[in-house]
Amino acid sequence: MLSEPMTLYKLMILYMLKQVNFPLTNAQLSNFFLDHEYTTYFTLQQALNELLEAGLVKKETLHNSSRYEITQEGEDTLSFSAKRFQRPSSRISIST
Repeated sequence: MLSEPMTLYKLMILYMLKQVNFPLTNAQLSNFFLDHEYTTYFTLQQALNELLEAGLVKKETLHNSSRYEITQEGEDTLSFSAKRFQRPSSRISIST
C-alpha cells in the first residue's frame, strides 16, 4: 500500500476534487480532513501547496476564499495511481 501519509493525503484530495462538479474551498477540504481527524491543518495545507506546485490542482481566489479544482494532469495522476494500487480481484464489472 502507500508508505507515506502525505502521498495518501494528496490522493485523497485529488479523489475528492474529481468526484465533484465544482471547485472545493479550502474551508471545505479542511473541514473534511479535520472533522475526520485524518491530519492536521498544516499538513493539509502542505499537501495542497505541493499539488499546486506540481500542477495537479489549480487554485482560484474569489472574495477572500480559495477554491481548488483538479487539472487534467491531476486526473491522469489519480487514474494511474488507482490502477497501480488496485488489486485485480477487487475490480467490479457492471453490465448495463
